Amino acid sequence: MPIFRPRATGVVHDVIEGQVLIIRSDTGAYYSLEGTGTVVWEGILRGQSMDDIVAGAEHQFPDVPGIPADIRSLVDGLLAEGILEEGVADSSPGGVTATLWPAQWEAPSLGIFNDMKDLLLFDPIHEVGPEGWPHTAHE
Repeated sequence: MPIFRPRATGVVHDVIEGQVLIIRSDTGAYYSLEGTGTVVWEGILRGQSMDDIVAGAEHQFPDVPGIPADIRSLVDGLLAEGILEEGVADSSPGGVTATLWPAQWEAPSLGIFNDMKDLLLFDPIHEVGPEGWPHTAHE
């Protein structure tokens, strides 16, 4: 499986108390990941391949079927929402990285929210034309 990374523009993200918060600044949508989704996200940020993330999960949860499909489903959702893009693998060796997984496997899911879209997209600074305030870019 390939390497992915957060899109270089229009995506802001942070991990706060074990929850990933992601904002698409160009659409106003925001997203959340928790539990196993947070661990997958952190693996992506470390530059791990999907194979390595899956191997780590399967190592932690050897009796759970469907882990590769669960992780692939999450990554497909992140790609469909324009949060991730394909990256380039660096030359560091792969393999299972010690990761703090939750006590039990729960298929990761992407929470998608659009309820604050108007507020997140409202940014008068970006509406200013090259002549400065109070001239808007639309004048």
